[in-house]
Amino acid sequence: MTPADVVAVAAFFAIVIAGLIARSLREMARRRPAQRIALRVRAVRVSREARPKVRSDKPSHQLVSLERRNGDEPAWQAWLHAKRQRIETIAGRAGVRAIVAVGVAVGIASFVAASLAGLPLWMRALGAVIDALIAVRGTYAFIIARFKQRFLAVFPDTLDLIIRAVRAGIPAVQAICTAGVESEEPVRSTFRTMGDALLVGAEVKDVLEQAAERLQLADFSFFAVCLVLQRETGGNLAETLENLAAIVRTRRDIRSKTKALTAEGRISSKIISGVPFFIMGFLYVVNRPYVSLLFNTRAGHKMLVLGAVLLTIGLAMIRKIANLDTSR
Repeated sequence: MTPADVVAVAAFFAIVIAGLIARSLREMARRRPAQRIALRVRAVRVSREARPKVRSDKPSHQLVSLERRNGDEPAWQAWLHAKRQRIETIAGRAGVRAIVAVGVAVGIASFVAASLAGLPLWMRALGAVIDALIAVRGTYAFIIARFKQRFLAVFPDTLDLIIRAVRAGIPAVQAICTAGVESEEPVRSTFRTMGDALLVGAEVKDVLEQAAERLQLADFSFFAVCLVLQRETGGNLAETLENLAAIVRTRRDIRSKTKALTAEGRISSKIISGVPFFIMGFLYVVNRPYVSLLFNTRAGHKMLVLGAVLLTIGLAMIRKIANLDTSR
C-alpha cells in the first residue's frame, strides 16, 4: 500500500469513529431528563395550539404572558425575552441589571488585558465578546442555581403548612393564600402571587400551570400536578401532600449527598483552572523574555488560543461530571 492509501483508510476510519461518537452523544443528549421534559412540554404546547379555540364570556386571568406571539418577533428575540422574563420572575429587574453589569465589566476587563498583552485588535474584540458572553451565562446560571437552592430548602416546610391547614378544614385555595403570608422567601412571593390570582377568580389549574412554567422546578411541578389531579379526581389531599413532602425532602437529601460526594471533583477543577495562570505569572516575574514570546510572536498567539480552548473544554467536562443537576 502506498502512503496515500494508508492516509485514505485512516481518514475513512476516523470519519466513521467520529460519526459513531456524534451519534452516541446525540443519544445521550436525548435521554437527559431536561431534554425529555422539554420535548414533552413542546408536545403539549403543539396539542394546545392544534385545539380549536372556544370563545368564552368568562374573563381570563393571566399572571405572566408565557406564549410567544407568532410573527411579532424572531425566534432569537423570543428566546432572549423568555430568559429575561425568567430572571425577572426569580430575581426581579435587579437580576437583569446584575447580569448586564457583569457582562460589560468582564468584556471591558478582557479587552484591556488583551491590549496590555499586545494582541491584535480582532483578537481583543473577539476575546472581549466571548468573555462577556461566558460571564453572562455564568451569572445567569448562578442566579438560577441560587434560587433553586433557596426555594427547595424552604418548600418542604411550606408543604407542611398547607397540609396542616387542609387537615384543619381550610380549603386548598385559602391554604395557598396562607402560605403566601407565613412562608419564607422566595416561596412566599411565589405563593402570594398565586393567592392573589386565585382571590380575583382565576382558575386553580391555570394558576398552577403558569407558576410551574415560570419556576421550572420539578418539585413544584409535582405539587401542581397533585392539586390539579385532586380537584379532578378527588381523594385525600392531606395524605397526598404528605407523601409529596416526604419525596421532596428525600430529593433534597440526595442533592446534598451528591454535592458532598462531588466536592473533590469541583475543588480539583478550581485548582486546575488556576495552575496555568499561576505558573505564567511566576515565569513572567522570574523570566519575562521567556513568557513574552507567547504574546509577541504569531506562534505564541496560536499556542495561547489552543491552550485557552483546551483549558475551557477540560474545565467544562470536569464541571459536567462533577456538578450533577438533580433539581429536575
